[in-house]
Amino acid sequence: MKILLSVVLTLLALLVVFLIFIYSGLYNVSAMNREGGVINWVLNTTRNSSIESHSKNITVPDLTDSSMIKEGFEHYNEMCVSCHGAPGIEETELSKGLNPPAPYLVEAANFIDAREMFWVTKNGIKMTGMPAWGKTHSDEKVWAIVAFMKKLPGMTTEEYQKMESPSRTMEDDDNHQDENEQHTHSHSGEEHHH
Repeated sequence: MKILLSVVLTLLALLVVFLIFIYSGLYNVSAMNREGGVINWVLNTTRNSSIESHSKNITVPDLTDSSMIKEGFEHYNEMCVSCHGAPGIEETELSKGLNPPAPYLVEAANFIDAREMFWVTKNGIKMTGMPAWGKTHSDEKVWAIVAFMKKLPGMTTEEYQKMESPSRTMEDDDNHQDENEQHTHSHSGEEHHH
């Protein structure tokens, strides 16, 4: 009985210390300073373990479909680029203020499993600035975003800029150049090549 009482009193004392710490305001919640030491380890380990656990049974669809990648680009360019960058687009004022920092997907996407990328994009991560796009986007749209993100590491600045052009794609540019080489028209009986 004395052991049980000692355990209960110890747990109550720890709870009181914990509550005093929480209400004291000693912990600095400012995003200006990065976490270090034990708190950093606890937060990172908790996040990584949670993502891995919740994403392990997700089935990845074919992510190579060009129309899926194009749709994913449209969403990424509108919603993600300001935090995660793109070829030729480095840190923005918004991404510099995030703590923890958002991964620069041009480099990081190769190292993130597609299932985990889908889970994070759909569900977000609490208290990081990463929204849960699954509240406003279907799984198909989230997979399209993932398909595009997986293409980022091999993409050049020029390829990204061509995708940004609403009226032209990389394929259009190739076709347009071929058409220009073949296009001729006649003025006063003379044939002109363009």
